[in-house]
Formats: sequence, structure tokens, C-alpha cells
Amino acid sequence: MSGDEAAAAAGGPGLALAGYRVVDLSWVRAGPWAARILATLGADVIKVEWPAPGTVHHQDRCTTVGMPEDARPSVNGNHWFSEKHMDKRSVTLNLRRERGRELLRRLLAVSDAVVENYSSGVMRRWGLGYEQLRGLNPGLVYVSMSGLGHAGRDHGYRTYGPSAQALAGLTHASGLPGEPPAGWGWSYLDDTSGVFGAIAVAGALYRRRRSGRGQHVDLSQVGLGIGLAGAAVLDATANGRPARREGFPPGNRARWPGAPPFDNYRGPAAAPHNAYPAAPGGYNDWCAVVCRDDREWRALAAAMGGPDWAADARFAALAGRLEHQEELDARIAEWTRTLDKYELAARCQAAGVPAMPVQSNEDRVERDPQLRHRGLFARHPHAVLGELGYQNLPWRSSRAATAARRAGPLLGEHNRAVLCGLLGLGEDELRAGYADDTLWPAGLPLEPYLLSDPPADAATAAPPREEGAPDPERAAGGPPAAADAGADGPRGPFAGLRVVELAGERGQWCGRLLAELGADVIKVEPPGGCPERDEGPFWRDEPHRERSLAFWHCNWGKRGVTLDPGAPEGADLLRRLVRSADVLLETTPPGWLAERGLAPEALRASDPRLIHCALTPFGQDGPWRGYETTDLVHFAAGGQMASSGYDADELPGAPPIAPGGGNAWRTGGHYALLAIAVALLQRDACGEGQYLDVSIHDACALTTEMAVPIWFATRRVLRRQTGRHAAWSLDRPRTQFRCADGRYVNAMFNQRLSPAQLRDIAGWLDRYGAAADLLDERFRDQRTVIEEQEHISDVLRDFFPRVTAEEAYRGAQARGLAWGAVRSIDEILADPHWEDRGYWADIGIPELGVRVRDSGPWAIWSESPLSVARRAPLAGEHNAEVYGALGLAPADLEALRAAGTI
Repeated sequence: MSGDEAAAAAGGPGLALAGYRVVDLSWVRAGPWAARILATLGADVIKVEWPAPGTVHHQDRCTTVGMPEDARPSVNGNHWFSEKHMDKRSVTLNLRRERGRELLRRLLAVSDAVVENYSSGVMRRWGLGYEQLRGLNPGLVYVSMSGLGHAGRDHGYRTYGPSAQALAGLTHASGLPGEPPAGWGWSYLDDTSGVFGAIAVAGALYRRRRSGRGQHVDLSQVGLGIGLAGAAVLDATANGRPARREGFPPGNRARWPGAPPFDNYRGPAAAPHNAYPAAPGGYNDWCAVVCRDDREWRALAAAMGGPDWAADARFAALAGRLEHQEELDARIAEWTRTLDKYELAARCQAAGVPAMPVQSNEDRVERDPQLRHRGLFARHPHAVLGELGYQNLPWRSSRAATAARRAGPLLGEHNRAVLCGLLGLGEDELRAGYADDTLWPAGLPLEPYLLSDPPADAATAAPPREEGAPDPERAAGGPPAAADAGADGPRGPFAGLRVVELAGERGQWCGRLLAELGADVIKVEPPGGCPERDEGPFWRDEPHRERSLAFWHCNWGKRGVTLDPGAPEGADLLRRLVRSADVLLETTPPGWLAERGLAPEALRASDPRLIHCALTPFGQDGPWRGYETTDLVHFAAGGQMASSGYDADELPGAPPIAPGGGNAWRTGGHYALLAIAVALLQRDACGEGQYLDVSIHDACALTTEMAVPIWFATRRVLRRQTGRHAAWSLDRPRTQFRCADGRYVNAMFNQRLSPAQLRDIAGWLDRYGAAADLLDERFRDQRTVIEEQEHISDVLRDFFPRVTAEEAYRGAQARGLAWGAVRSIDEILADPHWEDRGYWADIGIPELGVRVRDSGPWAIWSESPLSVARRAPLAGEHNAEVYGALGLAPADLEALRAAGTI
């Protein structure tokens, strides 16, 4: 029975990835989240772990994050772990023993993909690198996720989420001018790398069905993060504008008063553009309010009751409001303090003004009617924890389930099912493995369920196989279909696919990523071009619709046509264009296409293989469905602002700070790309397309790492903390330190050091006269090192004022410490590691006679490399080429031009 048939019999949608097997060799967040997404989508994900005390997997299982205050840490008692590993199966293997590695090789021989996020070189040293395994299983998709990637001179450096964000320029770009970086209050790059890890698996499996070959995908979290800085790289390389400049970063504002006219940071210039205090004045009583133009300003003034000050001529036009933001914000705050943040948002939205409450982890679960309507959260039973809340995926599909089915597995819960049932071990071998440190850590009490018969519960079995999917009982490979693209054509995994992009600022980034993956993306704009062409910064600060660096950044690699679906013959022409495509990516308001005779059902009826992805602020239904939004207000409602900002005792009255500009749109776009990639793979199996309803709000609400699981497990509300993770406690150790050059380094002191490591570090500190007593003989004893952790941390903190941020970063990494300098874009551009990886994209602009440098592809694919194939399109540049291929003659195009259709 196929996955669809099984699901239909059960009365629900199918499992998109049923029939695929993925081995999860990851830990902490990024890798586990990638594999969790794949598991929830139906893949049989087998988590391989070895939680002996002192190992990373034991730390993962027994962390106190997500545990009630009075709970005792245990390998099966952590909700945060359960959330990251929902829908997976768990086996235990000691990979430091040859027998454990041999069993893993046998498992990989009958699997489709593996996800790992160890430091570069670890898997190779164990004999488990891609080149060492490809002969065993030529169809294996091998996704590596590390801080700086597996190629480049610094590939051995280690990172955690916060240090990766520091190195990527994201931390530097978030905060108030003149203050320390506020940073991102959770590991955004762990969350986002997890999404891209899942995209890599789905994309590489799609490619394998055409080539018959697997491949290695080398994903760098820091490289991925650099690309999320928007047009900042282009502004530095094309305009020479330094990232370290007066008035930057501008907090929540689109532009700081007095900044250059085209010094855009958060998209189009707007004022007001900030978070404002709300009644009754509690810690998270804030509301983000934005006026994008003068009409919205007049509407806000009316909603405030038309106060006399709002009629001041200085505020009448945008230029004046930008210049006088200090007074404008103070005046608006007088009004907002009188209203609850939800009432405040509702009043603004009723007037057509974008506004949303700043929602804490509690608010999203308990007070958000939209997330409740969309079913983002659900409750599941766990054998140890009882019934708790968990998070689903942020899109709906007409064909596939996106809701989690079961809580994370108990440690080794599926040893018998996998090792005996799949790999053929006998009962005696299983019991011997528990005794000889191959299948169970010595000294860890053996859990009773490991020797009992497996429960008669279908939920613990592998999901059913999709029609046409690879047989999970044989070595993976996938049927060859089409030949690889030629050397001169696109070679990405989606080569040969066509995407019609009917999307503005909300979806254009997703379109660029599809083009990098090899798809022929046709951007549809209104006649004359889309509004995004008017967004700065501009090439050499010369405003021009064809010189917007922000537009270039989000539209490399596409072809462009112009079309008005509401004009005579426009809807029919769009219908014909969509019929020629594999994917329609659109960001139109709910119902907009249906009003023009282009309802999703009608489009898919004319082409059942069409994948139609609608990316909208709140999805297609729900109480907030029609609300006006911007990037800033999404980060308010999504929970990002509640976690990001400054310690209240350091900067009293500071608002919550939204992370760097444009990333709410990108967060939604990343999940849209994932949904499309999985739908393409499912279409290969069953022959039919589907409709994807992707919600940006759901995507943002899901992308705050541990915040929501902490609320479910402990009922604690997180608090903002300068330059580090938000936490429920205000005494969490600082991780961001000012160095001798006035710059900062992110230095987490959560690594247990051996005496030899400490002596190496102490010798380094001693060169600067900062070793204190760490070279004393007493620190040669491991027990002393453990007992003196707080003292060691104090010595390290006193060291930073003696070195530059780069010296601290490089010296620490040379000694295995996962520190990261808080870099600006200028410093990133000067780092030769990225040249080594071939990271930068150099794109020719023939009309200007120049080449410009921007951030490039987010990973190195060994068989189907990603690329930026061409510059961004001119408005309507490919009308004749694209419409001509649909059968329109030059005379037809001229008539359509005259009618205002194109």
C-alpha cells in the first residue's frame, strides 16, 4: 500500500517522505531540527546516539533547558530533547568502537540520507566521511552542517549558534547605535540551518532520481548567515559604504535620523517604525507600529483621536517624520501606553495601519488566536513526561501531512526494531552489545524496555512507503530519469524545472534561492516594474529603478516579464504562463487570484502536476488573515522581539529589538522553499502536484529555538539579555565581551576543559600577562578544573581588554574554544576563508560595465553545484523570449503593450 493509500484509509493526508530512510548523526539544534522536519514529513529517521556521561549526546539528553525547576535530569525526561526529535526512532551505537561503526555502515547501506553536524574531520577520522562511504552506497545523500563548512582554511573552527551569528555579521547589525550589539536572543542560525539541512536532503534526493547518484552537501552555518544580511554586502562592495558607521544599527527604525537618504536597513524607509510601550506597562507590554506612507500616517493619526500635535507640518510627509523620529516616537508612546497591546494592534489594523503585539513565548501559546486557529501547537503523550505541547510545521498541504505525530523517542527505544528487524542481529548479539559497551554505555543503568518485546504500536514502526519511492530494504539509489544538464547550462538539483514567481518583497528571496538551485525562475512584475525596484540602497546612491541593490540581491538568476492579471487578456496570459511551469510561487492576498478567475483549484485542474505555493502573512484563513504587515511587525508577533534586546538593568526603558532587517520575510521564504522541495519529491513518487498554504507568521512563531518548548515544559517567560540568549533567569553568565579595539567577541564558557586544554589556554593567556594562577600545579587535576569553573571564567573575562576581538577569536579557536568575533560585513569580506570556499558571487552588470560581488550559494553541493547564473532582470526584459515561447507573435506583444497588459 502506498503512503497516500494508507493515509486515505486512515482518513488523512499522506506522508510526503514515506519510504525514505534518514540516519540522524547530529546533536544540539541545527542537525536535529533538520532531521525532525524530515521525520514529521514522513521519513523514517533513525537517530543514532551514544549518551555516555560526558559525551555530547548525554549533554543533549540531560540538559536542564526545558526541565521544570524541581525535575531531576535524566536521559528520558527532557521536553526540549523530545521536541527536537519528534517522530524519530532511536538506536544507541558506540561509534568509538569498531563494532559500533560497522553496524552504522550496515545501516547507512540501506538508507537514503545521513545528516551530521560534527566538527569538520570528525566523521572522516571515524572512517565515516562521505568519500569513505560512497562506495558502500553510491546513492547516499550526505549532508554535513558545521559552522564554517568542511572546505576552507578555517574549516576546523567550531561554533555554537551565538558565535556563528557573530561571525556572520548578524549580531553586529542588531542593536541601538552607540550601545553594545543586542544580537539575536536565540540561535537563529541553528533554526535556519536546520531548515536548509532538510532542503538539502529533499533537493539532493530529487536530483538522485534523475542521476542515480547521491552527493555530499557541505553547509556552512556562517555562510548561510552572511547571505541573510540583505543588500549590506552589495552596499559595501559596490558603494564602499562601511558597515561600522554613525547611526548604525538603528534599532527598530528603518533609518536612524541624520543617516544618508539611501542608508536603508529594514527595507523601504518608513516612520513611525518602532516598538511602543503598551498598558499596563509590564515587561512584554509592547506593540510594533509602522506607517509605510503618508496615507497610513493620516490613518494612524485618526486612530489616535486626531491629537493637535499630529497635525504638525513636520510630520505631514515621510521625510519630516524620518528627521523628527525622536519626538514622533515620544508622542505616539503617550497614546500607546493607554491601551493593551492586543487592543492597540486591533485598532491600528482596523485603520489599515500595520501593527502587531510583541508576543512572548507565553503569549504565542496562550493568547494568539491565529496560531490557535492554524493549529501550530498540539499536545502529545510521552512515556516519561506525560502529555505536553509540541510544535507543528508552518504550512498546510492539499496532499501531505505537516503535523507531528508522536513525541521524541526514549533512549535506544528502537534498538531491537532497527538492529534486529532491519540489520538482522540475533537476540544473543543484541544482549552482548548491551554488555560490551557497543549498544549501551558502561555504568549507565540498563533501561528495562530495552530487553522487552516491542509494543504492538504502529506509531513506533517506520512510516508507509509512497508509491514509486525507493525500497527502504535495499541500498538507496533511485531510478535514473533524465541526463545531467550540460556544462554550459544550470547544474543545480532543480535544473530543468520552471517556476513562475508572482511575488513581491515577501517571496522574492525564496525565488532567488530556487534560481540558485537551478530552476528557471520567471519573475512576473506589473507593467513598468515592481515597487521593490524603488528600495535603496542604490548603485552609487543614484536612485533608479534598475539600480536598486536591494532588488538585485533578491533577484539574481531570474528572468523577468511584466503582466497585469487584471488587464484585458492578462488573466488568460498568466494562466498560460503557469501552465508552462512546474511551480507557481505567489504572495497575493487570499482570494486575489480567485477574483481574477485563477483560483488554485482551477489552476491545478488545468495542470494536475502543478505545485502551487501561496506564501502569505497569516495563511489563507484565520482571524488575522487580512491584517497588514511588515517585516518588523512579523518579528513582534512571531516572538523574535520578545527575546532580543538589552538587559533591563543595563539599558532601562530600551525597547525589544527586532533582529536584522528583512529576515521575517526570509524566514517565511525558507519554509516555502522547503515545502516546494518536498512537494517536488512527492510529485515524482505519485505523479501529482499540490497546493501549499505557507504562513509567514507561523514560520516566525516556530523559529525561536527553545522559547515555546520552555513555556510548555516549565511555564517560564524568557527575558532579553544583552548579546546572548534570552533566558528565564537574569543571572545567566555573559557571553559578549568588549575587547581592546572596542569591538566585541562572543565567548561561551560552557565547555568542560581537560587539564591539558586548560594548560594550553593558560599558556596563551600568559603571553598577555593574564594567566593569573591557571598555570599552578593544582590545575593539573581534573577535579580541580571542574570545581574551579567559575574562577576560570573570571580569569578569561579579565583577559579580553588585553586583546583585539580577532586575536581573541583566532587564539580561542586554535585551542578548541567555539568563540566568535562580532564582525561587520567589512571584516567578513576581508576573511580569506570565504575565498577558499568560492563563496562570493561575482555578477556582471553589462549595462553599467561593472561586476559586483554579493553573497553566494549557501552550501557546496558535490554533484549539482548551486550558482548565481545571471544578473537580476530588467523590468520586462524577457517578455519577447518568454511569451514568444507560448506562441505570441511580436504583433501580439505590441497589442498587449498598448492595452496595458504587459
